[in-house]
Amino acid sequence: MLLRQSFRQAPRAMGIFSPGRSAPSKRTLTTTPIRLDSSPQQPSSYREGMARYKTFTRPFGKVFLGAVLVYQVIYWSWLKLEMDESKLEKNEEMSALEKKARELAGSKK
Repeated sequence: MLLRQSFRQAPRAMGIFSPGRSAPSKRTLTTTPIRLDSSPQQPSSYREGMARYKTFTRPFGKVFLGAVLVYQVIYWSWLKLEMDESKLEKNEEMSALEKKARELAGSKK
């Protein structure tokens, strides 16, 4: 019983439910958050440095990927030309050897 009275009297003692006042208004959940540190936050030097280069990341990525693509196309083209050249040299060598083999085979008969 004493406990019930103390709970009833506590809001009155704090001035929340006084007879002359209206019911307290409800606080919404969209109020501004309480800041523990009232001083304005200084951006770190890392964030400042990254902010300078952030605008260049997408163009840099495009140029980098374009350069890799061009390099690969040139490399594959060069490799194809090298293979064609080595194949041509081997074919010429084979025809020369076949010709020489025919001459040797014809001279023995």
